[in-house]
Amino acid sequence: MSTTETLERREPETIPQRGSGGPYGAIVIGALLVVVGGLWLLDIAGVIALEAAIVLPAVLAVIGLGLIFGAWNGPHPGLVVAGVFVTIAVLVVAAAPPDAFHGGIGERSIIVTEQADLASTYDVGVGGLRLDLSELTMTESADVDVTIGAGDMTIVLPPVVPVDVSASVGAGQIDLLDEVSEGLSVSRTYTSEGFEDADVQLTLDLDIAAGNMEVER
Repeated sequence: MSTTETLERREPETIPQRGSGGPYGAIVIGALLVVVGGLWLLDIAGVIALEAAIVLPAVLAVIGLGLIFGAWNGPHPGLVVAGVFVTIAVLVVAAAPPDAFHGGIGERSIIVTEQADLASTYDVGVGGLRLDLSELTMTESADVDVTIGAGDMTIVLPPVVPVDVSASVGAGQIDLLDEVSEGLSVSRTYTSEGFEDADVQLTLDLDIAAGNMEVER
């Protein structure tokens, strides 16, 4: 007596991998594009003035919501890393002056020898600026604001004119007459001896959102 037994082979169960997040990452990126595109359209329509102080927090909010709603699908390290970098950028922009990213892109080297050619404001959005006042002849007091969004700034002071310098960097380094400070929200000041009693004075307000600043004679 023989018995034929049929053995059924069961396919192994596929266990979903947590944290793969490919499609979910695409959804978050799509949401980012929608938000940035919407802000751009509002800027074109004249409803808002598009600035980094508006865009970056909006992007950070989308990433944060993406992490909250995506928690059920496991960790999303790519979003976490992006969130960290955007958070740092938001802090830098918050510490920067409101007009820090105006002024275009590029490297500029300006030499001023006559007071008539001395502007009250110098702006660079992204890049570098060297403002050489070493041969400047001044006949009256002046106030000058210099602002860079991201990049390097070098200021060469006039050798004789008393100066009052206020320097600040959102993230980076300040070398103010060989006194160096670096980090986040760095600020330094310098006032020449006899500045208050001088007939001709030069006041400089220097700001960088992210970068390095050097002030020398």
